Amino acid sequence: MRRLAGLRSNQGFTLVELVVVIVVMAVLGVGVSQFIVNTSDSYVSTALRDRQGSAARAVVERISRELRNALPNSVRVSADQQCLEFVPVLGGSIYTRIPLTSASSSFSSIPFSSGAAPSIGRVAVYPISTAEVYTLATTSAAMSSISPQVSSSQSALEDSVEIDVQLSRAHRFPLESPSRRWFMVDDPVSFCFSGTQLFRYSDYDYLVSQPSPGGFGSGNEQTPKRALLANGASGSFVVIPATLQRNALVQMNLDLRERGEGVSIIHEVQLRNAP
Repeated sequence: MRRLAGLRSNQGFTLVELVVVIVVMAVLGVGVSQFIVNTSDSYVSTALRDRQGSAARAVVERISRELRNALPNSVRVSADQQCLEFVPVLGGSIYTRIPLTSASSSFSSIPFSSGAAPSIGRVAVYPISTAEVYTLATTSAAMSSISPQVSSSQSALEDSVEIDVQLSRAHRFPLESPSRRWFMVDDPVSFCFSGTQLFRYSDYDYLVSQPSPGGFGSGNEQTPKRALLANGASGSFVVIPATLQRNALVQMNLDLRERGEGVSIIHEVQLRNAP
């Protein structure tokens, strides 16, 4: 009897007990591993959305900053709402005399203060419609609200007395500005959605018909005219006309997607209305 009791005390786990322990450990292992996987996925998703949110805010801020400096009545949107085009303002002053009844290669203006003269571009006077902005005069007999290229140097625009702004050829403007204001403007700029990317286009000519991503010239992908702003992007642009209560608005609808995660932003920018 004493030998039997000793034998029983030396016995290990039974097969049933081992199976139960293995099952319990497997269940705990699956639970712990799933918790770790879920935590890791949540972290990756949060980091991805945060990166997309930062990218979207940077794009919106970039476009908004440039739009706030757009020439009045120069903002236009393509029929498919995928391209937004406008003319950037480099600076401006008050003129004392501009050519209206006959063409001239210069006009008189109040000078810029020292160090404040804008970069050289074209002169815009009282642009009252988008079509007028993008239809440039090709001869001195024709009229347009935007002149040929300015030929004066930046330093020539700075003085303490009235200055003459020189143009590259004779030109006349169709209308007098009620506030006698003129703008120095650059070449047009476009923001366009193309496929799943958003691009900024610059350094191209004034075109009567608004260009699309495929209409900026052959070999455009190899030229510096196009800058990538966002990948995985889709959206649209809408111009909301001005009313008696507010200025015109541009509404941007931007959607950024990556690996099944995404952010959507709707943003409005108020435009300068007074030409």
